[in-house]
Amino acid sequence: MFNALGNYFSERRRGLSKAAGYVGGAYFIGRYVSARLEDVRNSILQERAARENLRRRFEQNQQDISFTVMALLPTLGAHILQEMDVEGVTQELQSYSRASKERLEIQPPSVPSESSSVDHSRGQDTDIRSDNGSVSVISSNDGAATELSASSASWVDQVSSMQSSQVSQASVDSAGNDTTSTSPKSSVGADLSDSILTTSSMSSSAVPGPSNASSAPSAHLESLSPVTRSKAELWREVKMLTFTRTLTVIYSITLLSLFTHIQLSILGRAKYIQSLIQQERDERIRDQLEYSTSVYSLFWGDRSLEDIDTDILEESETVSEETERKFLTLSWWILHVGWKDVGERVRRGVEEVFEGVSLKTKLNAAELHRLINDVRRRVEHEVTFEGKERRINFLSTLLPPTAETLQHVLTQGGIPPWLATAHDPKFNAFLDETRTHLTSGSFDRVLEVCLDQAMEVLFQGVEKNVFGSHNEQGDLMMGQEPRERLAAMLPGLARWCHLALEGLPNELVDALADVREVSAFSAIIYTSYEGRFR
Repeated sequence: MFNALGNYFSERRRGLSKAAGYVGGAYFIGRYVSARLEDVRNSILQERAARENLRRRFEQNQQDISFTVMALLPTLGAHILQEMDVEGVTQELQSYSRASKERLEIQPPSVPSESSSVDHSRGQDTDIRSDNGSVSVISSNDGAATELSASSASWVDQVSSMQSSQVSQASVDSAGNDTTSTSPKSSVGADLSDSILTTSSMSSSAVPGPSNASSAPSAHLESLSPVTRSKAELWREVKMLTFTRTLTVIYSITLLSLFTHIQLSILGRAKYIQSLIQQERDERIRDQLEYSTSVYSLFWGDRSLEDIDTDILEESETVSEETERKFLTLSWWILHVGWKDVGERVRRGVEEVFEGVSLKTKLNAAELHRLINDVRRRVEHEVTFEGKERRINFLSTLLPPTAETLQHVLTQGGIPPWLATAHDPKFNAFLDETRTHLTSGSFDRVLEVCLDQAMEVLFQGVEKNVFGSHNEQGDLMMGQEPRERLAAMLPGLARWCHLALEGLPNELVDALADVREVSAFSAIIYTSYEGRFR
């Protein structure tokens, strides 16, 4: 029996050996494939975890950017609202109108001979009345200040009827100087406000007595101060300053938001690289612990934890708190200085575009959009010596141009002088990278898209609060877009500036953060590892 079995296997030993080889080979191949698949699975899981970690860090970085912009807005808003005080000029204009009404109510009848000359001089002026009933006085071609002359003559009549002939004569002489069109002072008086009588002077002149004669000439001299502006000048200043402040707010917030995106994206990338280096170090420590507890360590000894390349990389990528603080302090420049540069460019553009647009001009949303786009073109472009337009990069608005101004910014931002002047290679690398991004074509594209989005937010507010609340029945019946006088748009624009600077939640900041190009630009900066981990 055993011989038979032996013969059987002997006769078939070649086939059995082949079968055993096939089975053994299949087993080892299966083990190898299984191990490789496990490695691939672990690699996919690690890559997925790394991507999720990167995504989570990037989203957190975007949230930090929004919080940082909101934290910097009060400082920017305080400077803009203080320097471009539209409300102050509006109050001055309103007080001007109230003083004119009170003067007309209190003014006593004048002597016929003098009133006839006053009426003759008043006939040479043109009254410009706005929608709210305020009056603006424009001098005639011969330079006679008619409204000023009328108020001066009435003041002379009032004082002469109550005082002695000496005081009356002095008052008439002073009034004569004001009404003389050929004298040098008359041209100055033509540009002054017609509020020659203040409230205090009118109340004091209403009661006859010895003190009125001395107080009236002093009030008259104070009213001739060159600081006083005419109503036409005040209306022009309100118009120019309102549009200037509105566009300055848009440009400043947009530039501040993009600059903060660049800053925190660079710092976030550095923090992410540090976390990768620390993770690699932790893996080395874990591998060392596993090896030291295995049998192999008894024969081959302990392996060193040192990795020279990783240690050098960790040292070069480490960002100290002082460096991070210095880099974030660079935003002081746009908050205190850079926005003024933007404001000056905007002011020039607004004056060139809106100088010929009257306050009574009725505009629809499309026409206002065209005017503001014309201002944008003048602000965002400059003319070269060859007569061609080129786009500016706002580099001097966002970063100090010289080393001296850079040290001044760091010192003013709270950095100690010894630290501001110390050599910091990492800070210099961050600064150079920031300049590179600000002068790149990608930044120009992102800035243009963000400004378009900011203008869209502005016009949504204008159409809702200005055109939406004043829909004229005639325009609606004819199927035309609603129109509104330019003067009626100014209060809505002034209120929008406060909402853009002080609103919580801030619609403009949220709209800029939701722009797809901004997120893409931040992602490019955040993931620019320069092949160091590939």
